[in-house]
Amino acid sequence: MRALLPVPAGGTHPEVDVHAHYATDWLDRGGLRVNFVTAVDGAVSAAGLSRGLQTPGDNTVFAALRDLADVVHVGSGTAVAEGYGPVRLSARRQAVRRSFGLAEVLPVAVQSRSLQLDPQAELFTAAEPGARTIVLTCAAADPGRRQALEAVADVVDCGDETVDPALARRALEDRGYSRILSEGGPSVFADLAGHGLVDELCLSISPTLGGPGPGRITAGAEWTSAVPLTLAGLLEDDGALFCRYRTVERGRPVSR
Repeated sequence: MRALLPVPAGGTHPEVDVHAHYATDWLDRGGLRVNFVTAVDGAVSAAGLSRGLQTPGDNTVFAALRDLADVVHVGSGTAVAEGYGPVRLSARRQAVRRSFGLAEVLPVAVQSRSLQLDPQAELFTAAEPGARTIVLTCAAADPGRRQALEAVADVVDCGDETVDPALARRALEDRGYSRILSEGGPSVFADLAGHGLVDELCLSISPTLGGPGPGRITAGAEWTSAVPLTLAGLLEDDGALFCRYRTVERGRPVSR
């Protein structure tokens, strides 16, 4: 994997340490980082799943971003569609996390207003000790589903009628998770970005055309203005591009 940006003295594009690339200006600062993969034409999925766009380089970046996070945040729709389970880290990846001063376990936080989640799913029943799955929901959620999930997860209210993205982020930070990696889906990302809560977007661009049909990496109500980004890093691997963007005006809401 080569670094196209930043370019060192001499103008060459050297092989890079992917962990070091994404750790720079992240480990000490922390924040909320979003990871997405898209086709060149903006398609967010192939055959209904994001994994249809993945490349070996994207898998490398995906793992490295998890290795540098305190918690993985995901919407319930994506968790169900992509078959999320608990994050299981090899001894090598645990050693990488230790070298960066991070815990050896990585919990998952699922965001869901409806709580239409299976409490018998491995995401809940097979979570590592010390990495119990977190469910971010709201007070209006079904009490029966809540009770079933409370037996296998930490259920946290982040709003009354809907999940407030600011309260969801704060709930994770209050648990000491200052480096939040959000893996979507598009509605969750749009809600976070529209409320000015995203610090960084790591976007993999697969060298494919998804064709008509699939949506974009954001979904939902139209924003009143665009969210400006600045390109902080760019890698290339076998035709795929890996962009690291930072938000220019973090904290300024643009959603209606």
